[in-house]
Amino acid sequence: MNAIYGLNQVKFASEVIGWIDEQGLQPAGTAPTQVDVYAAQVKDGPVATITSNPGKKAFTCNLIDLSTESLVNTIGGTKDAKGNWEPPEKWEKTGVMDISCDSGETIRFYNAKVTGNDFANGINSQGVLALALNIELLKDADGKRLKIFAKGIDPDTGNPVVPAE
Repeated sequence: MNAIYGLNQVKFASEVIGWIDEQGLQPAGTAPTQVDVYAAQVKDGPVATITSNPGKKAFTCNLIDLSTESLVNTIGGTKDAKGNWEPPEKWEKTGVMDISCDSGETIRFYNAKVTGNDFANGINSQGVLALALNIELLKDADGKRLKIFAKGIDPDTGNPVVPAE
């Protein structure tokens, strides 16, 4: 089957971040906006279409692993000697994000800006508290946003993964 499916692991800024809820990563971008240009001499439609806004590439997800390590690795902040987490002023970090899929592919976001929007799910007996994350796919210094690496290809080297002996 030629489908990409199943969230296996998420690495952000070279660190594995904790569990994402069962909804996985959901598209949250915006479509490009286009404007039609009309000429008085042309009566049957526009003479051109101009992209006025290129849109945004983004995903959302809920982080349910709220361990201190996962929070620091995902949106920053500090962990003290007793394991307590103190959030940063801005709940955001930017770095490379790799989405490892059960189907074997790895999706790399070259410059992911991860923002902790707010808490989600509540504190109750029906679910677990989560941190709602927004992931914007920004361009890196080379102008790249994302790449889907084929099954068995290491995104760091671009070469086939050599199994450990």
